[in-house]
Amino acid sequence: MLDASAEELQPPLGAEQAEEAFPLPSWHSSVLSDWGHVGKANSPVASEPGKDDISELAIRDELSRILESSFFVQSDRLGSFLRFTVETTLSGKAETLKEYLIGTVVYGRKPSYHPGEDSIVRSEARRLRSKLKQYYESDGQDDPVLIYYRPGSYVPAFVRRRNQDGTGRAREAAAGERVSGGRGIRIAVVPFVDASRSAISGAGAQLITDDLIHALVRTDGLSVSAASSVAPLLAHAPDIQSLGRALDVQIIFEGTVRQDGNRLRITVRVVNAGDGFQIWSERFDTEADPLGLATVSERLASALVSRVRPEPSFIRKQTASAGPSLLAAYRLVLVAEALLDEGSVAGLQAALSKFQEATRLAPDYARAVCGIALCYCKMALRGLPNSPAAIASAKEAARRAAELDPHMTLVHASMGSVLALSWNWREAEKSFQQALGLGANAGTYRRYALVLAALGRFDEAWDKLHGAQLIDPFSNRQKVAYARLCHLSRSYDKQATYLSEQLVHGPSTIESDTYLALMLISLDRREEAQQLARSLLRTAGAEPAMMSAVAEILAMCGQTAIASRVASEYNLFAPHPPISRFRQALLSLALGNQDHAMSFLSTAGEEHEAELVWLARDPRLDPIREDPRFAVLLNSVMAD
Repeated sequence: MLDASAEELQPPLGAEQAEEAFPLPSWHSSVLSDWGHVGKANSPVASEPGKDDISELAIRDELSRILESSFFVQSDRLGSFLRFTVETTLSGKAETLKEYLIGTVVYGRKPSYHPGEDSIVRSEARRLRSKLKQYYESDGQDDPVLIYYRPGSYVPAFVRRRNQDGTGRAREAAAGERVSGGRGIRIAVVPFVDASRSAISGAGAQLITDDLIHALVRTDGLSVSAASSVAPLLAHAPDIQSLGRALDVQIIFEGTVRQDGNRLRITVRVVNAGDGFQIWSERFDTEADPLGLATVSERLASALVSRVRPEPSFIRKQTASAGPSLLAAYRLVLVAEALLDEGSVAGLQAALSKFQEATRLAPDYARAVCGIALCYCKMALRGLPNSPAAIASAKEAARRAAELDPHMTLVHASMGSVLALSWNWREAEKSFQQALGLGANAGTYRRYALVLAALGRFDEAWDKLHGAQLIDPFSNRQKVAYARLCHLSRSYDKQATYLSEQLVHGPSTIESDTYLALMLISLDRREEAQQLARSLLRTAGAEPAMMSAVAEILAMCGQTAIASRVASEYNLFAPHPPISRFRQALLSLALGNQDHAMSFLSTAGEEHEAELVWLARDPRLDPIREDPRFAVLLNSVMAD
């Protein structure tokens, strides 16, 4: 969905698009109230006269049971018909469920489709009623909710049906897929392996093992096996599954520490103890410095836990644990979050796909839905065109996440990002404060810091970014955020200091290197900036927004001919460019054309581009700050 040209970005999600963005589950629990689910569980949906109100959660649960049944599992088209009409009704748009809409959306008929000449929807509606009747006479005879269609109507009706014993309880087997009994997630840490058998790697392996156990024990929602319980079993357990059964845990951490010259490479793996398959893996590089090893180990453990810790509030509150389907979605989310941290457009595309796949497995897993929102937010800030459409999609996802789990930290941080990129500064800050009130989180600190920087509150921004640095200094997004804040606050001395610290926490990123080049130009070290830009030209790939940044740096170094050639090669000033108007304005200023820059910014304002959040503070815009049109635009962006 996310292409480098941003062609795929669409307007806000409507009923027609809801299925694609938030697909229906392959399973769903109907006893969520037993383990403290929060969200829409108590939101009533209109039901038949004389019946109790039915929650959306109960309806979605019933829908998933139907779609999993033998009557529907081999009938994709009827399943799509059922999914689409139920979702549209739950979204409050039942009045739109007409024959034409269903024909074009569900059955792929072209806009020229005429229901009077093509009876596909009417025929399929009859088949759907027949299938539902068969289902409720067999597999679904004990289901607590009944979904049916009145003859002549495409709007589903919902009726609560009590079991013979009057309890109305749904099958508990479905709940076992979503959650299981217990208090939180049960974890064990296998001692990390010294792969180099050197003094530093051996000490590092032991330190990381100890620090990781310590950090996990202090994390809400986790129950950690004692190291003394793990060690005696290692010699007798032939594999991870046997060890997991012996310890009665769900997840096992393992890893290696390897020394390569003056560098240490730490590889960490998270394994599903139930089936032995790897859930997540990450590598961290740092300096092989024995004097700083203890500090690096502590920071590494913190970074690991911040990335893999459970986010759902019911797990953090230890009212239940995760079932196999939630663990499957969790694996996808961890992979997607790593791709999101990578930050490239290709990485964003892959991350969005993984998050969406996770929502198909667990549609009420708010962490995955937050990931969708954050992908769109990041897309809007990557310099691609049509950012308002991206923000509209992000807002849709953030709202959905807030309905699912309003007590999850990431939910409010995601909403804060969306509100800030919509120029709703006051509400954005409230969301970030609410997020931090629910718990410390590196991403929340980092995103809040950038919002504060956009508002010119740099002391507060540095404080928040320092909080993120303490939690996860290895994050690529942290490195980019630090470089951007140095740029916005004109703190070039801090950037120079941070560059030396980055060696401890891994290499710099392409994005952070672009800000380094800008800093070098501001320090009148243009030859170094030019060399860095030429290096970026070779390594940044063909991403138009990145090529725009490289061309901008080259132009600021006086290499206008090369910069113009890059702009021409990537069509950066074409009528329908692959970059935002904001990026066009920056490149125009670098090339010395202030009138064009102001014109591009005015268009960006009319289109409500997300990147205009940097308008008040970005030093590159200094040459046109005295232009009256700039003042008008700035006032519209910062009015809140």
